[in-house]
Amino acid sequence: MKPDAPSLTDSNRLSALLRVFPVLRELDADLQNRLTHSLQWMSVPSGGSLFATGERCRAFPLLLSGEIQVVRSTPDGHEIELYRIVPGESCIVSTSCLLGEATYPARAQALQDVMLASLPQDLFDTLIATHPPFRHYVFGLFAERMALMIQRVEEVAFRSLTRRIASLLLTSSEDHLHTTHEKLAAKIGASREAVSRVLKKMEGTGCISLRRGCIVVANRRRLALEA
Repeated sequence: MKPDAPSLTDSNRLSALLRVFPVLRELDADLQNRLTHSLQWMSVPSGGSLFATGERCRAFPLLLSGEIQVVRSTPDGHEIELYRIVPGESCIVSTSCLLGEATYPARAQALQDVMLASLPQDLFDTLIATHPPFRHYVFGLFAERMALMIQRVEEVAFRSLTRRIASLLLTSSEDHLHTTHEKLAAKIGASREAVSRVLKKMEGTGCISLRRGCIVVANRRRLALEA
């Protein structure tokens, strides 16, 4: 991920940033000046990497557009999606790394073309210490994300793979889900092979039908019984 070259649109970008992150609107003159001159604007194409496992975190990302997926790799080569970030939300992996001066324990990639502002660590630290609205925003979302991740751990530990897959399929209002077994496995924290076996069994019961790159919900009532 590389900074964009300076452009005449930076003032427009700053206005957009303040709309998406209203907690930054009421900074005093000194902090507003530091914010204006220290932000780095980043653009990442869909599929591009934002950070990798083991890299040092040096800035706090403020997402203006697009969607980011944060993924953790397991020792056996499988991956699990930890969470996704949309505009206005924060990355708790970045938060924890900045506060703990640690390296990234996961990686992040753009699911759509991404535009973000990168807030350097020194200004992040200053805002946390001196600007209560920003501090409440960061730690409020941190608490929400942690609660969701704990719920995710409980699901992986205590709910059967069949129930997790059925519940996930039922959350979509569409009957045709364009996804792969590998992507589905990453989303629910399981191996692709195990997911494929369960999907094949579910197809045998008439809940779903499988097509290349697509899972079709054939009987929602029967699928609900699996969840």
